[in-house]
Amino acid sequence: MIVPDLKVLRGPLDIDCILLRPFRAADITADYLSWLNDPNVMRFSNQRFLCHTEQTCLDYLTSFLESPNHFLALLHRGSGAMFGTITVYHNVFHGTADIGIMVGDSRLWGRGLGAIAFRAVMQVLEDSEVIRKITAGAASLNLGMVRIMEKAGMHHEATRYAQELVEGELVDIVYYAKFCHD
Repeated sequence: MIVPDLKVLRGPLDIDCILLRPFRAADITADYLSWLNDPNVMRFSNQRFLCHTEQTCLDYLTSFLESPNHFLALLHRGSGAMFGTITVYHNVFHGTADIGIMVGDSRLWGRGLGAIAFRAVMQVLEDSEVIRKITAGAASLNLGMVRIMEKAGMHHEATRYAQELVEGELVDIVYYAKFCHD
């Protein structure tokens, strides 16, 4: 097995107006829980079907320990306030990494902060010699996420038509990818 050399994701990453750092138990605040339990924030996520508590969040955080995966907090560089999270699921056997992002503070939607953070994580992955392909996916109605993936240089790879129900309507799930080291 190839040991991933993604140490940079285990420490702070300072990009433009954003600081990315490993998510910590102290980040499980009332605000964070409110994002996870907000139907509007979770509209396109399957997390909307769960009730999130401090314990379920601690359990999720613990699942990243001793794994090749990363759970990052997104913070404003100036204020230090957390406004979202990014996950990277790294399959060391296949050399792939799948990125997920949540901008939980809906007051910041549409300002490009998610795109900046997403591209920063993609750059770290692309610079790694152990990642050959980066993937991400979203409900086709999640236009913000589709734009983030496209602006990051990812290409539409697949569509699972009428895969999920969102508010009673059939919705496609779109998958994007980018090969590294081409």
